[in-house]
Amino acid sequence: MNPVEYYKRGDVAEEVAAFLCGRWAAVEGEGKRWARWLERRPLSICKPGDVVRVLSVFQAIKPRTFYGTIELFKRLETPSDVEEGYDGNVKAATVFIDIDIVDESRVADAWKYVVEAARLISEWLEERGVKRSVYLLWSGAGMHLRIHEGAFDYEHLGAHPIDVAFAVAEYVLESLEPKLWEVVVKSKGMIKIENLVAPKRVFTAPLSLHRRLDSVAVTLKPDALDEFTPDWSRPDSYQHDPSAWRVYERGEATSLAEEALKRIGKVKKRTLMEARASKLGFGYNAGLVQQALRPSEPREPGRFPVMALLQAARYYLLYGDMDKAKSFGLNRAIFYAWAKYYGPARRARIHVASSASESSSSKRYYRRGGGEGEWKIVAGEKVQVGPDGWFMMGGVEQRPEDFDRQVTRKFEEAGINFEEAWRAALEYVKKFPKSVLMDPQRFYKEVYEPVRDRFVERVLKKRDSGSTLDKWLRRS
Repeated sequence: MNPVEYYKRGDVAEEVAAFLCGRWAAVEGEGKRWARWLERRPLSICKPGDVVRVLSVFQAIKPRTFYGTIELFKRLETPSDVEEGYDGNVKAATVFIDIDIVDESRVADAWKYVVEAARLISEWLEERGVKRSVYLLWSGAGMHLRIHEGAFDYEHLGAHPIDVAFAVAEYVLESLEPKLWEVVVKSKGMIKIENLVAPKRVFTAPLSLHRRLDSVAVTLKPDALDEFTPDWSRPDSYQHDPSAWRVYERGEATSLAEEALKRIGKVKKRTLMEARASKLGFGYNAGLVQQALRPSEPREPGRFPVMALLQAARYYLLYGDMDKAKSFGLNRAIFYAWAKYYGPARRARIHVASSASESSSSKRYYRRGGGEGEWKIVAGEKVQVGPDGWFMMGGVEQRPEDFDRQVTRKFEEAGINFEEAWRAALEYVKKFPKSVLMDPQRFYKEVYEPVRDRFVERVLKKRDSGSTLDKWLRRS
């Protein structure tokens, strides 16, 4: 298939341009070479002629696949429209959940599991009143489930469109995680399911060619899933429903978004979203395939839950407040997940206290994402405390119920009784002197790193149930 000749077809160019209009467009060519700017302006495609022009202007990279941001912008004229401070320029954002085939060579074996997962999600949404605004896009090696941006009343919600999109995608996956995990296990790890919502994230335009496979992206409504096969995406005879992504019911997903925002909160910062986003798949944890196929055996819960648990145990042993320990544990897990994007040197320089004995910092308040916080030194770490007394990150407080949702459930789903995990964590952390617990860098290197991928083996299974910890807890 010659990409240039393909995109010059009237129906193809018209469909690609119609979908990308208002989105910051991108085109990918050979060797993963991308183009997102044209004449120092964000790449914008609104007319079929724009598609043809892009093919000509960027012919050096041999354009093949067209993408657009999940955001719809009010204007796309200058770099400032899509760079720092561009939030006020976003008018809507598309919710999407990615159901991906891990190995593109196994599409024939895996596509039915993709459809099964898509059906589970679309049926769950329909039960909650979101039906007309849901559509699916098959890329050739996976499927997006998307909710049309017009299904949300952003003014009523009082939230940024990206916050809405992230919260809804996360809420859906969180609510369906046990059932979706069953599909992942049944597929023997051939598929993964993710919330990929983040600022300036791009996804495939309808009728775009796949970046590698001889397939085109086609859209369909959930009620067509029973008839769908991968043959629908053949470039020479594709079966595409052009109304699928256009049809929606205004405001029908607003109530769902209210529930999601209440449960998930607002997390507009990209790195925080990526740290918190749900990811269901064997590839996210070493050895998970075999453990998942033997559900009677406890499996490793993952690095994020282990970090949160050990940080909570650390706080509890130092200060003795269980609810605040949960808040601290989740807060530090989110922070360290975020900090990996900047490296340990920056983490230590900016966020670790210069003196482990320091007990409080200057009362400097700030406002971000609608919340206020006071910086304090806790367990040798510079952390932020919100107006309600909970630790906070990115303008969002981490509450005990958030810990239960994001951490406790992860242990339970891994076949681990959380009370046992908690006691084992306390027993393990208590072995280290207070000097280690009060030093963030030493805690990370000496307490967390040795067990982050082997918690079950090195902490849970080694716990002595008749240990001095039980006596210590009774004395406490």
